[in-house]
Amino acid sequence: MSWTGVKKAINRAGTQVLVKAGQVDVTVDTEFEFEEKRYRTMQSHSRKLHSELKYYLDTLRRLESAQLSVAKALSSFYGQQQGEKPTSLAQEYYTALEKTHDEVAKALETPYHQTVLNPVARFNSYYIEIDEAIKKREHKRLDYDALRAKVQKLIDRPDEEEKLKDTEQQLDGSREVYEKLNEELKHELPRFTNLRIPFFDPSFEAFARLQMRYFRENYESLAQLETKLDAQTRKDYMDGTLDSRLDSCLAKMRELQA
Repeated sequence: MSWTGVKKAINRAGTQVLVKAGQVDVTVDTEFEFEEKRYRTMQSHSRKLHSELKYYLDTLRRLESAQLSVAKALSSFYGQQQGEKPTSLAQEYYTALEKTHDEVAKALETPYHQTVLNPVARFNSYYIEIDEAIKKREHKRLDYDALRAKVQKLIDRPDEEEKLKDTEQQLDGSREVYEKLNEELKHELPRFTNLRIPFFDPSFEAFARLQMRYFRENYESLAQLETKLDAQTRKDYMDGTLDSRLDSCLAKMRELQA
């Protein structure tokens, strides 16, 4: 920061102190304040959205890893029993999950980044420039308010007529700069805030479609294993007998622990 910048920062800090002390009148624009509040709310929500979308992808990765670990353990636990076909159902379950992971999950990561994560991140990147404009507007408002207060003091001093004239000229220039930036932001902030819907809609649609594809292909892969069950087990599963048998076994196990 240059020395001029340091001086401006010090002067603005001093003005803020005087504002808090009630010695400087604050320029208030309720329309700008309303639009800034809308903007800040959207900023908070969209940043959280990006964080949650990343967390969702990470969670799916952890879920797949856990599924594969369980399937691998089951495959090792059951092994190949005597007289059984070369591949047990547990081994086929592991193979199915491995295939789903390789062909479905990995294939979906790239489109997920391209159509969901990256667009949201791109939208959030615009906040940097807008925040800088809002910060600059606040600085210009402080400069304007400080000069207004200075003019008010000089008006009561007849011997400072020349200084008053110079300060009034500075005030006119400061007001022009502030009002120009203030009007630009009042125009642009609502435009940017309203862009969120058309901007995010395609990503939300892609997010839903990717989820549908992921879970549908997982279901179809695992559903094929049902045909590998023996006829009696399939029948028991369909009519609820299998669930009753499992509940009965669990009840007996609880009795043993009592």
